[in-house]
Amino acid sequence: MTVAGMTGLHPAPPRGGYPLPQPYQPPQPLHPQKPMPILNRLVDVYEKRGFEIVVGLNASHFDNFPAAPFTWLMRDGRSFTNGLGITIGEVYFLECLLADFAPERVFVIGNSFGWSTLALALLAPQAKVVAIDAGLEENALEGIALTNRIASEEGLNVTVVEATAPQDVAAVIAEHLDGEVDFALIDGMHTNQQIVLDFNAVRAHAASDCAYLFHDVFEFSLQQGFAKNQRESRLSGGILRGTTSGMGLLYDASRTPDIARTVTTFTTREPALAVVRQGAWNRRHRYIAKYRKSLAKRRNTVRGWLGKAPLPLP
Repeated sequence: MTVAGMTGLHPAPPRGGYPLPQPYQPPQPLHPQKPMPILNRLVDVYEKRGFEIVVGLNASHFDNFPAAPFTWLMRDGRSFTNGLGITIGEVYFLECLLADFAPERVFVIGNSFGWSTLALALLAPQAKVVAIDAGLEENALEGIALTNRIASEEGLNVTVVEATAPQDVAAVIAEHLDGEVDFALIDGMHTNQQIVLDFNAVRAHAASDCAYLFHDVFEFSLQQGFAKNQRESRLSGGILRGTTSGMGLLYDASRTPDIARTVTTFTTREPALAVVRQGAWNRRHRYIAKYRKSLAKRRNTVRGWLGKAPLPLP
């Protein structure tokens, strides 16, 4: 049987001939792979090596235990070290800060198990990160070795040295950083005297536009030492109550103005703090607070009878 346009079982060629064969194109994934979020990658580098990371706990769920929100490194059912890491919120603070500020040489005092050191390396991949730790805390020496091993295996530009601040700061910077420090995280011994010594030691080898971040200023009542550093350096900044530990940040606003946006985000004004403190007081003394509120409502009722405007409730 013959069908128009066909000879036997073979179709007639189209006008102009058959198109040339195209090179093979593999199918595209429906969801192209995206970079892993910083916190996920930070947790991943420890979990791949047999550790469990505990982050983001709410202190009120643990009898208001103040250390609950910080980062815990667990192994064999117990905390690996008594030096806890910065919180989730503080990792996010660093992410915001380093989105507008790109240091090339980062210096860290206080490494513990490397959580903040590696966070800085991941958030500032253009930077060389050098950290020191005296090795006095539980498993801190193993923490130095662990951080260096993770950095090597993950391709991060990090070096951690067993050394003490302030006396070893100059020698470590000279040996391991090719130039002046332009970002410093000071998280060593938590005393007012020590943060002054550490700040002065780093500042002697820092660039004029260096930013200095102090961990645990409010948490460990280091306001006096921080204020001395700010007064004598005449740098901008303050204590960031929007960070879990009340970090302190000092920087030159004229040289690094972009930092101001993040400072504003994590700074809470006193009137707002007063409202939160009152809320905390009301919760602790809820029966007294309820009685006061009832009295205030009755007072406003009387004011209404007298044609006066009501006053704010406590």
